[in-house]
Amino acid sequence: MTDSTATTEATAKNFASAVIEKSRETPVLVDFWADWCAPCRMLMPVLAALATEYSGKIQLVKVNTDKEPQLATEYGVRSLPTVKLFKAGQVVDEFMGVLPERAVREFIERYLDRPADHQIRVAVELSATGQHDEAIKLLAAALAEDPKYDKTRLALAE
Repeated sequence: MTDSTATTEATAKNFASAVIEKSRETPVLVDFWADWCAPCRMLMPVLAALATEYSGKIQLVKVNTDKEPQLATEYGVRSLPTVKLFKAGQVVDEFMGVLPERAVREFIERYLDRPADHQIRVAVELSATGQHDEAIKLLAAALAEDPKYDKTRLALAE
């Protein structure tokens, strides 16, 4: 079932490319579901809407556990629906059951890059090459844009 352009159906054959490799570029939400699972059908539209909203920032991959039981076993799925978030080739978080849209949105947003993340990476590179003043200016600008982002504060303190 493909709900949007941000959604892919995974099988044992394409899981490595659709999930593991893709998660090295962008976070991948993997929804383990089944046709008979009523809670799965309740969660699907929420995931599909958020995948469309965050298109380009996150990928939604669906695994039908009735058709792909080996994937469910391999990833320790014990109840449906189970949603696992992959980043850099690894499972970094998960939830089971149906969550309200707000909670799913918060779950996703914890793993999305913020604009300051790019500035932090550049500042770290500048600092590593001895360009400390430029790094501090860049981090100060990032902090001004997103004053509540603790990662910027930590980078500035370092």
